[in-house]
Amino acid sequence: MKNINIAFLLICLVFLIGCSEKKNKNEFVKVSLRQEWFPNSNYAGALFAANDFAKKHKLEIEIEPGSDNIDPVKMVISGQNTFGDAGADKILAANERGADLVVIGVLNCNSPTCFIAKYEKKIRTPKDFEGKRIGVLTSTSTEYVYRTLVKVTNLDESKLTEIEIPFDLGTFITDAYDVRPAFIYDEPVSLDLQKIKYDIIEPRKYGVSFLGTVYFTTRDTIMKNPEVVQAFVNSVADGWRAANKYPERAIEYLKIYDSDIDKERELLSLKKAQSYFQGKNNKILWADIEDWNEMLNALKNLQVIRNVDLVRSIDNSFLEKYYSIINKKDM
Repeated sequence: MKNINIAFLLICLVFLIGCSEKKNKNEFVKVSLRQEWFPNSNYAGALFAANDFAKKHKLEIEIEPGSDNIDPVKMVISGQNTFGDAGADKILAANERGADLVVIGVLNCNSPTCFIAKYEKKIRTPKDFEGKRIGVLTSTSTEYVYRTLVKVTNLDESKLTEIEIPFDLGTFITDAYDVRPAFIYDEPVSLDLQKIKYDIIEPRKYGVSFLGTVYFTTRDTIMKNPEVVQAFVNSVADGWRAANKYPERAIEYLKIYDSDIDKERELLSLKKAQSYFQGKNNKILWADIEDWNEMLNALKNLQVIRNVDLVRSIDNSFLEKYYSIINKKDM
């Protein structure tokens, strides 16, 4: 009788363990993504991921806003956020200082940084910068793009009057200076809505190759939870594919996330940005090592970065796995 009771208890124990394992397999893992800036169209793919795709990958993604005084790099390093969204140059600079961050996806294979000038000023090429007042946002990626543009186009730096400017567009509108760094799908949209005519100078047309925003995490997260990183990459890649296809729906999600955003403006911005969110060769979140090398060489020439292990700073394996699955589905 005693043996029967023991056998019964063992069966119950095995059953309970099995139920517990099944429950754990069905549980959602909570992760957080820290954005670099205030809510805007740059959130579109991540919000689509959080609302429509994360559950499929057993994730719950909390998207936390950025600002001008929140550093996503510090937030991820400290463990306050699982993933971050920041400029590619910031990740390389942080790694050179000893951080062990890894880029797992590139949102902007081509940096959206451009330069704008009011139409009546007739500033239409970098050469036209000479003799003008140039707005500079010091220590941002726009400054690095600007200084690289000055070098590759052989501008006479003695003829450039540089002025430190605020992020706000107001001083540009009131003619406090002549040329302003901008994101091609941000400030130009604001000027369009105000019916202010302007010219755009795109650095990539003059041989300046920079990456823009990237998604990143710590190496520790990758080593300990590779399946979570894969689920995040899958969700966000799906999210950006959907945001490009259904921009109106993406901006609805943005409006729900932050009721203060201007839907009309952000929809115009997202549509203007679509070519910048396509990835290399239309592979969402993808950039080749050659793209990274070009930017790294530019940063070295500016002495912003001296020595960083580029290969260690990038991990395309999660995207490779994602696209291997996507390609099989398309066959």
